Amino acid sequence: MTKKHTQVETFTHAYYQGLIVDIGNMRKLKTYVPAQDKNKMFLDKKLGEISTMTDIPEFTYPKITNRARTIYTIWFNEREMPSAFYEVEHSTNIINSLNKFFELQDFRARFCIVADKKRKNEFDDKISQSIYLPIKPLVDFIDYETLASQHSKMSELFNSPMVL
Repeated sequence: MTKKHTQVETFTHAYYQGLIVDIGNMRKLKTYVPAQDKNKMFLDKKLGEISTMTDIPEFTYPKITNRARTIYTIWFNEREMPSAFYEVEHSTNIINSLNKFFELQDFRARFCIVADKKRKNEFDDKISQSIYLPIKPLVDFIDYETLASQHSKMSELFNSPMVL
């Protein structure tokens, strides 16, 4: 197996999902991944082993909570209210994620599409459609490189000895 082939396998959807979970954990937030992703691997651990919640709290009406359960990663604050919703768009349609965010727009939370920077124009095109105008200011695009860089910097700080 070539080095390039190994790299492609390593940087999967679950890898980026794991980075988001790990950053949430470092920020002392409660982290959730849906049941269908719990056995996917992030480096040497399953996503279910690094996320801190096995299910999401009933923070709203059952219909909306059930919709939220399909989000790839959710951060919850100390009151068990959603703090941020993350959708990793490795190869799927961005519209599906925007539709989920539209349903959850009444919560004071951050909404992020995480994808390859090559998909930024596609994101800009979709979020500019008139149907998404109410959520356009609430949704951010984060490319994989920026996410990985933030994770590296936070890990370095988090794992450094504390200086008084």
